[in-house]
Amino acid sequence: MISYTMVGTKNLHKAAEFFDKVLGVVGAARFIENERMILWGTSPSDPFFAICLPYDGNEATVGNGTMTTFFANSPEQVAEIHKTALEAGGTSEGEPGIRAEKYYMAYFRDLDGNKFAAFHQPA
Repeated sequence: MISYTMVGTKNLHKAAEFFDKVLGVVGAARFIENERMILWGTSPSDPFFAICLPYDGNEATVGNGTMTTFFANSPEQVAEIHKTALEAGGTSEGEPGIRAEKYYMAYFRDLDGNKFAAFHQPA
């Protein structure tokens, strides 16, 4: 259903370093890259995540209420994603823990202020 999701960045190089670390936790690697955008994925048949310099040339801004969530294979991987994001310069928006009585999640913002979550749903 979803092919990829994309957020804007003010600094493609710094954002790429951030997401290389964060998405590396779940085994994602750069899949497509050019001077304006980079896409990460785990396989050609799975959805991708991308960053870009805005096409209109204006500064990237954060969407109010917008959030991208990355799937994690375990609660430990949720915690590792969150920890890695903070070590790479991101900020915490919510420590790892149970949400809505059944989801294990953690929230963070990237270097541009975009909001993300790491998500695991126990069996």
